Amino acid sequence: MKQVIFFLMLIFVFQSCEKKKDRVVSVHENVKFEELKQLNLDKAYDNLLNPNLSTDEEYTKILNSWQKFHAKVNTVLKENGFSWDAKTPSVTIVNKVYFNSEGKVNYLIANILNDVVTKAKKDEYVKLLSENINKLSIDLKRDHQFAQCGKVKYKNHE
Repeated sequence: MKQVIFFLMLIFVFQSCEKKKDRVVSVHENVKFEELKQLNLDKAYDNLLNPNLSTDEEYTKILNSWQKFHAKVNTVLKENGFSWDAKTPSVTIVNKVYFNSEGKVNYLIANILNDVVTKAKKDEYVKLLSENINKLSIDLKRDHQFAQCGKVKYKNHE
């Protein structure tokens, strides 16, 4: 019985540690970004646009699903009244997103390129996506984990 209780406690501790791992990180958060880089995600996730993994026929579907993914991010921003508080019509971000085989986000790395966006707003953006990570997915399924990288411009909702 003691072994069972110990085993259950060990599982609980392990799960608690896993939940604390940051899944959405900005490259501007040096420590968190370096920690995420230590996971070597690019070795564990296949590039979605790798010609050996995706056919030419799938390319249009991939592009459409990538656009829909960013529309979901934009919806999260709008629903939460998020504003960049910067005098710019849009904010450019390079995202690297790591998806599980079902298309759900495992990790997202954001590089917010606009210099006029404050660190506080970058942090707020990351926190908002972290809190809504389960709403973000891509409309693709694979038999393996996959990653996609790309640049996007989000409107500055003021």
